[in-house]
Amino acid sequence: MIDSTTHVHESSNRYLLLGASSFVGRHLFQQLGHSAAVGTYFNNAKKYMRYFDSVTMSLGEIIRPDERFTHAVILLGDSQPDSCHADIIKSQKLNVTSIVQIIDSLVSYNIIPIFISSQFVFDGVRGGYTEEDTVNPILVYGQQKVAVENYLKDRCEAYLVLRLPHVYGSVKGDRTLLTSWLDQILKGETRIRCAADQRFSPIYVGDVAEAIRATVENSCVGTYHVAGPQIYARIELLNILLSKLEDRLDIDIEIEACSINEFDVAEARPIDVSMSPNKLI
Repeated sequence: MIDSTTHVHESSNRYLLLGASSFVGRHLFQQLGHSAAVGTYFNNAKKYMRYFDSVTMSLGEIIRPDERFTHAVILLGDSQPDSCHADIIKSQKLNVTSIVQIIDSLVSYNIIPIFISSQFVFDGVRGGYTEEDTVNPILVYGQQKVAVENYLKDRCEAYLVLRLPHVYGSVKGDRTLLTSWLDQILKGETRIRCAADQRFSPIYVGDVAEAIRATVENSCVGTYHVAGPQIYARIELLNILLSKLEDRLDIDIEIEACSINEFDVAEARPIDVSMSPNKLI
């Protein structure tokens, strides 16, 4: 984890955070501060943020004539694979069509686009993916991410594509991987069903925010995997959490190991979507 006490020098970069009310967006907005960033929200109204509906509105409706941005981080969209599959037309409008329109607008404003993509651009057959590996998404959500990645590469000379793995937090109730298990345990559940086969490269949300800022400050362009340095199976993370909690709580949890695809999912999930962060590092 990156040392949160580290302070960076004042930057001349100014950010437009599209989807700043999202999980990653909130942390990035907090790290950058109001002086360096303007954020937008759609469903989750937040103080100091502007309302923006990417499907029905244009960037010109939220960017003021006197404002100058150097970079725009595109964090908005439907990030739930099951809902993307359940209504492909709706998710395509949000995740592809509206993002393409945003990219066109950013180009006209001379703002560098930073597109937040996903580990699900890969099929999960072998894992350990690098930025040079060919994408082959098996989920609708992953296919939508690839469509935007390709458009961005064809449309822009200067851009960033940042692919994220599972991002976890440390605040109770944030509904990320570790805290969701913790909620189950604190509710008194004694049995947790957990996938033993799915593997990924989880990363702390604060490190994601720092990595986004760092790629901009270092004038990076192209595609980067913003992933953790270690690969874990989902069940390994649960066992690590339980081993730490046993020192503090009187718990007796039975783990029911299964496949990720034994859960009620609309599409078969890729198994090993671990990514190498070596290029970013």
